[in-house]
Amino acid sequence: MKTPRFNSQTNQFLQQMAWAFILVSFFAITFFSTDTKASEKRKLTILSHSYFANEFDKRNINEHFLKVIKPALGDEFHLSVQFTNHARLIKRLSSKEPSCTFNAIKSAERAEHMLFSKVPTFMHMQRQLFGLKSNIDNLPSPVSVTSLLKEKYIFGIIGSSSYQQLDSSFEKYRSKIANIYGENPFLQLSKLLLNQRIDFIVAYPESLYAHLNEDQLKLVSSRPISEYPEFTNGYFTCSKTAEGIHAIRLMNTYMMTPPMAEYLYAIHKANNLSADLEAMLNVYKRRYKISFKNNS
Repeated sequence: MKTPRFNSQTNQFLQQMAWAFILVSFFAITFFSTDTKASEKRKLTILSHSYFANEFDKRNINEHFLKVIKPALGDEFHLSVQFTNHARLIKRLSSKEPSCTFNAIKSAERAEHMLFSKVPTFMHMQRQLFGLKSNIDNLPSPVSVTSLLKEKYIFGIIGSSSYQQLDSSFEKYRSKIANIYGENPFLQLSKLLLNQRIDFIVAYPESLYAHLNEDQLKLVSSRPISEYPEFTNGYFTCSKTAEGIHAIRLMNTYMMTPPMAEYLYAIHKANNLSADLEAMLNVYKRRYKISFKNNS
């Protein structure tokens, strides 16, 4: 029996079809694997406070998100950003909700309920005492807040915030404390101060100045506080959940990379005088072993 002449062509066609099937199967498996991996990502909410005007808050968190949070966590988590007031932010970080925030101050009480990165995400100039010039100009520099609380003055503070070294004094003299909660508490505090409903505010300069116009700034003065050290640290902070533990682990790794060092340098340079910047960078170098090779 003669072999058909088209047999070799048939074999070649079948081989081509087999290769095509293999390639299609490979791409299908790869796509399915990638899609499955993406769908398996755990959800993590990034919380951002609403201290300032909305546009400022959005610009701030967008920069942190693009430069740090997404590179550090984006491969492992479905990330979403939500704005909330300070009290709700702290409450949610203390709950079993998978959530984190870029910059929160660490205290012993918070450490019982939250997780903090090893390296600070931001080093703040310390809080200062603010008041109308008629009240503050005759005070020493630095001034003891505890000593002032023993007198007739009324202080305005954010009720959900930790004031660290001053917490015990504020609790002891709570009848002289106006605790402010809700959205944009610094705006509320600045209005109370200007209307002479309170005598003093303990706040970060940038937080208060954001709500005062040029004429109002001329009415206000400040003093360093003797109970405080020079700087205070803010940390990447997460809830004590499986997601939070993993996010902190990833962030601790990312904090030691050159892109993070570059970002730390940029945000501290943008917010501080050169002498303060140098002091802060020295703390990062010596205590946290961050290398700023291309910046300083």
